[in-house]
Amino acid sequence: MGSKDRVRFAGASSGAPRLVPAGLALAAAVAAWLFWGRLASCGASLETPETQIRKALANQGRAHFGDAYGFRAGGTVELHSTRFEDIAPSIEEKGRAVVVAMLSAEGRVAWRDQDARLTYLGRERFHMKPCSFALWCGEGDQFDRLRGVLSVLFRRHDAMERRDLEAYGRLLSARYRDRGKDRPETERRLERELSGPPARVRVTAWQIRVERDGAEVGEDLEIAAPGQEPRRERHVYRLVRESERWVFAGGV
Repeated sequence: MGSKDRVRFAGASSGAPRLVPAGLALAAAVAAWLFWGRLASCGASLETPETQIRKALANQGRAHFGDAYGFRAGGTVELHSTRFEDIAPSIEEKGRAVVVAMLSAEGRVAWRDQDARLTYLGRERFHMKPCSFALWCGEGDQFDRLRGVLSVLFRRHDAMERRDLEAYGRLLSARYRDRGKDRPETERRLERELSGPPARVRVTAWQIRVERDGAEVGEDLEIAAPGQEPRRERHVYRLVRESERWVFAGGV
């Protein structure tokens, strides 16, 4: 063997021991990663469905839903700082769950040419099912009570713009009473108000609180009437749930 061959052989021999620890370290890292994945999966599978549901809701910091106006007429709601508390899951047959929880959130609601700030606190009842992404996912009815209250607020706004007393009357509870005035007296007052000159009304904010079959809504408005300076108004409405729909019980 020549001197050059001896040098090459010596270099190859001296380099080999360095590759062995590196290969072992890589193999150990891959094994640890696989083991950790299995361990995490086993840990999740050992949790009860109720615990998994609470964790899934705790990770839902934002939400979005469309067709807020209803009847496929558009409107979107963007929520942030969403927080579910007092979560009470109930597991049904076939793996579905019924969940009752108090939801608080802030955001915006946009429909037609309107865009208003939204603050919400309400007790929602909704369904969830197992899924691969978050272990448990909502089935699309997480915000049904918020949707219902928004719907009647939209309808009131439409009736005001169209000066439609009949449509407005359908939004009032049969037991409507406010400041000593019952529904017939309120409808007569609304008739006088709607017969006046039209005004441009813009909703700037809604604060909605829902508890079971009752709700309270704060509404901030900007009103621009012909020949008058724009003014701001604030209203507080009481709503009740009757026959699966929300209606006004006071404040209009």
